[in-house]
This record gives sequence, structure tokens and C-alpha cells, in this order.
Amino acid sequence: MPTLLPAPMPFHATRLPSSIIALMTLGIGLSVQAEESFFQPLPVVLSASRLPQPLSDTPAAMTVLDAEFIAATGYRDLTRLFRLVPGMQVAQERGNQQWVTYHGLGAEYPNQMQVLVDGRSIYSPHYSGGANWSAIPLALQDIERIEIVRGSNSASYGSNAFLGVVNILTRHTAAETGSSVGVRLGGHGIADVTGRAVMHDGPLGLRITAQESRDDGWSGLRDDQRLRVLGLRGDLQIDPANALEFSAAYSDGKLGVGYTGTLFDGSGERNLRQRDYSLHAKWRHAPSAEEEWLLSWYHNSERTRDAWQVHSLANCGALCGLLPDTYGDVNNNRSSQRDDIEFQHRFEPTAGLRLLWGAGWRYDRIQSDFLFSDGRKPTRQEWRLFGNGEWRMAPEWLWNIGAMAEHIEGDSVRLAPRVFLNWQPDASSTWRLGHARAWRQPTLHERWVNVVVSAAGLGAVNQRHTPNPGLGPARIDTWELGYLGAFPFGGLLDARIFDERIRDYIHRTPVAPTLPLDPVMGSTQWTNMPGRIRLTGIEYQLSFKPSAGTTLLFTHSVIDRRADDPVVRGSIAPHTATLSWLQQLGAWRSMLSVMRMGPLEAGTNHVPGLRYSVPAYTTLDWSMGRSFRLGSQPVQARVTATNLLGRHQELAHKPLQATSQYRGRTPNESSPHIYLSLETTF
Repeated sequence: MPTLLPAPMPFHATRLPSSIIALMTLGIGLSVQAEESFFQPLPVVLSASRLPQPLSDTPAAMTVLDAEFIAATGYRDLTRLFRLVPGMQVAQERGNQQWVTYHGLGAEYPNQMQVLVDGRSIYSPHYSGGANWSAIPLALQDIERIEIVRGSNSASYGSNAFLGVVNILTRHTAAETGSSVGVRLGGHGIADVTGRAVMHDGPLGLRITAQESRDDGWSGLRDDQRLRVLGLRGDLQIDPANALEFSAAYSDGKLGVGYTGTLFDGSGERNLRQRDYSLHAKWRHAPSAEEEWLLSWYHNSERTRDAWQVHSLANCGALCGLLPDTYGDVNNNRSSQRDDIEFQHRFEPTAGLRLLWGAGWRYDRIQSDFLFSDGRKPTRQEWRLFGNGEWRMAPEWLWNIGAMAEHIEGDSVRLAPRVFLNWQPDASSTWRLGHARAWRQPTLHERWVNVVVSAAGLGAVNQRHTPNPGLGPARIDTWELGYLGAFPFGGLLDARIFDERIRDYIHRTPVAPTLPLDPVMGSTQWTNMPGRIRLTGIEYQLSFKPSAGTTLLFTHSVIDRRADDPVVRGSIAPHTATLSWLQQLGAWRSMLSVMRMGPLEAGTNHVPGLRYSVPAYTTLDWSMGRSFRLGSQPVQARVTATNLLGRHQELAHKPLQATSQYRGRTPNESSPHIYLSLETTF
């Protein structure tokens, strides 16, 4: 089938490409139309500046996925939703492992983006940071909306918001109309069941969610999974000015991981077990609509058991005659804890000026005898002070100014400022221009990991990872020009032109061998990359409703990637695009999405000297549902199919890709999945 995309276009600092000039001209032309319909579809969001703002007033490009849209996709995996967001790059190495970034730069372990659930960070100190998407104790049915900030946002959320923010907001119990039960069955062993019980007693609302999800993964791989989730949310309106919100969540999962055929069974097949829980409490004091105090505390706990044996004569090729027959125990067993306390105060000292300030403290610790073989149990404290201000200096001019000062243990105080000016020449359009600086602190794993592989009778044979106490934070400076405007047929255009300059990027690099098998298995260290990375380009999302019940949504991003290291450059797909058609006809609803992903040189684990790029691919998802009544009981039925254009590779597992049998072939290809969902409320 024909590709959705043209060839990647260059983006030069000295002149704008003709397509960008045309887009800006289009925006000016559209701004004089459809004034009455502009603000109606725009939600009020919280994630850009922490201030409640309509999309037209935010200091950032944002995408909002609401509950209705999430349900229309029919997806059972949270991360698949992000494929429909411009600039997001999402891939899977296997059915139960997700790779989610904004603008790439996540070659092995994406950890450049802050991920929140109701403001609670799930950006994990566990292992290599990032979010453990396969263990999030959250049912999609509990989500009210997902706010995605497309661009650096350390001014609001600190060093982890290096490239962007995903804030998942769950539904307030006061908005719940009843309890529900749902099942999902399909090919590849898909069998999910979800129960949600909602209770109200005066000012108290409670929701309990229990879910179990199972599937056999992709054909030909050991990537089955079983995940159990139990969640509680409570909302207590103490009086008109005071409210208490509390939540608890627990997840327990078993995942099939590993492959046959890797050198020494270094990525051998096995079962991984993970168990996570969290507690979260908020107190909100709002003496008026213009003022609010918010105090929050949360605790996260994560535990993973992932152990297996390596064998010196397993898949060793020409090395077999040189090695004794011996075994070694390896594992990625680990556990981590996080405690976080934060307060913030929002107020309006005068008409046209809104201010917010706050402070927070966080304490992370991680334990793993294998990952830190020197006996270290890394810990880290961090303190943060932040503020954001919104000033309407004139009816059509709005300033957003904010900053965060962070002191992270082992580093000096870092300041992340942001200044944006929004020009709103009429009621149907907004232009946005600004600059932001952000930092990305090394994870505890990146700085202190010290993995030594030993074999029975031989002692230490491979220094897999070496620590780097001097590892410093990465820095990004971003300039952005944005446009948000309406046009006829219920249309909305959101465009972002960006120039992102990164220095001291943290990446994995080889070090000199010190043990016998280091030249074969590799010995690496996380270091700051010399030189700079520059990403320039454009991304946009365009939606319109050509007729009643019909919505078309198009997203597209093009990135010109410049980096001294070609591997880093290749870890960013040069283009992505999606085209979605949503249709409602009476009780029937359907959604069809075509998704295109550019070539990507990224994958898990490290193999000395290996260069491999996953080819570009196009895939198709479809979902159709209908509501009806079974007697007096309302029922929602939906059929969903993913990857309908056939099997394709999305992310490489480097030790497997390096074996002779898979050179030139793709061993871990995705599979089409088809399933039926049924849900009833009562």
C-alpha cells in the first residue's frame, strides 16, 4: 500500500521549509473563521503549568485523550494510545514490553519523560528509570483523561520532564454513575476480566477496581503475561472548602521473557515476576475559586524477580572449543522504594495575574545484590522549589513564566526556567512563542550499576557494567513556535515548530576490557556524550468533522536529527504519522487508525559493535462497538483488531539480532490480535 509520508524533509536554521511557511499561512487564514466554535471543544488542563488553563492559554503544545476517545480505540494496552499522539514514538520488543518516548532518544531504556498518575510520579528509580508500563496498577476504565505535554516541562515537574510529561488523571468518584463488569476474549490467549464497584455515602465516594489480564503474546515468542490489579480511590468532601482524596493500588504480574539462541543463554527464556504497590493521599483547601492549597504524599514500592542461568557452551559457535563446560547465575532481581511530599499554593493577587508556588521532597532507594555487586544500596534525596505565573498584560497577550530549582543529592542546585508569550489575535486562534531549559538527572542505576558475571570454578569472567560516580545531568534548551486554531466543520489545528539542543546526553558506551569475556560479551558504562544533539522540525495534529457523527484525526511529525554519534542519531525516528477515522451511526461506533513509524536504530541490551536499524513500517488498527439492552441491562459490545497489515518488527533485541541465524531477518515480529469486549453497568 502507498506510504502516508513523503520523504523526510530537511529543516534548516537559516530558513523555514515551504511546508512550514504554508502551515503558518494556513493558520493565519483559518484564524478569521469559526470563532463561535473555537473554545467549546477545548478542555481545561493542569499539566502544562500546574494552573488550570484552557489549551489556548498553556505554555506548551498538548494533546488530551479523554475517556470517550480511549473507549473508541478498544485498546487493552495503555501505551498503544500514545501512537496516536504527534511526536510520540512507541514500539514493542515483544508483546509484554513497551518502549515509549517523545522524540526518541531512548535507545535502550526510555527515561526522558515524566509519567504521572493523578500527579504521582511513576517515573521509577527501579532499574534504569522510566516507567514500567507492564506493571502500572491501573485499569483503562478508571481513566478520565490523559494530558500529554509535548515538550520540555521541567519548570513544572522537575528533571524527569526532560522531553515531556504524560499525566494520567483518573475519574473522580462523584462523576461515576454506577458499577460495571467487563470481559474481553480473543485469539492468542487473550482473557481479561474487570470489575468496578462504586459506592456513595453522603460526602464520601469510593471506587474499587479489580482486574486480571492474560494473553500468550506474539506468535513464536515467549512473551505471555498475566497481570492482576487491585485499585481503590476515595473522595471525601469534608466541607465546601476542604476535600480529601486518597488512593491505593496493587499489581502482581508474571511475564514470559527471554529468547532461545542468544550467546551463552545471556538472554535465556524465563519467567519474570513483578509486584508493585502505591499509596497516595491529597488534601485540598479551596477558600475561593481563585485560591487553593494542595498538600500531597505518596509512597511507591516495586519488586522484581528475574533470575536465570548462563551456560558457557550454549550457542557459543566457534568459542565452544575454547571454553570449559560451566554455568553461572545471573539476575536482574531488584526492589525500590520512593516517598514524596509536596505542597503548592495557587492564588490571584490581582485581576489578570495568577500565581502558583510550591515545594517538595523526595527520597528514593534501590536494592539489588546483582546489579550493585560491590554491596552498594543506592539512595538519593531531592528538594525542589517551583513557581509559575500567568499574566494577561492585554486582552490578546498572555505571559506564562515559570521555573523550578532542584537540589538533587550529589549535584548542585539546577534551575529550569520557562518563558512563553501567547498571542490571541481573535477568539479562534492562539500563537505561542517561548523558550525552556530542562535537566535530566542520571538514574541511580546509571550512576552506580556494577554488574560482574561469574562462572562456577572460574570466578569473575565479565564486567558487564561499571559505575560512573562522576556522571552528570543532561541539559536541553528548547525554542518553540506553536499555533492552535479552529476552522469550519468543527476543525482544530495544533502545530508545533521546535528547535531542541541537548548537551551532556547520557548514553551507554563501551569501556576497556578487564576480564576474559569482556571482548565477547561487552563491558559498558553510562557516560555523558561529548558534543551536542540538535532536533529541529515540525509536528501537528489536525482534526475536523466533515459530517454529523464523523471525525477525522491526522497527526504527523518530521524531525531533522543532528548528533555527533550516529547511533544516537539513529535512535530517533525521522518521521511518524497517523490517520484515524471515528464514526458514529446510531448505536454503532467505530474507529479505524493507520499508523506509520519511520526507521529506528534502537533496541534492548548491548552487543559490542552491532549496528542495526528496524525498518519503517505501517500498521492498521480497527475497532467497532455497539450499545444495546439485554432485557433491562445496558450492554456495550466491541470487536477490536490490531496490527491488521501483518507481522513486522518494532524494536530489536540486540543479542538475538546479532546471532548469525537472524542477520538480515527479524526474529521478534508483532502479531495481529483480535478480541471481543463486553461490558455492562448497574
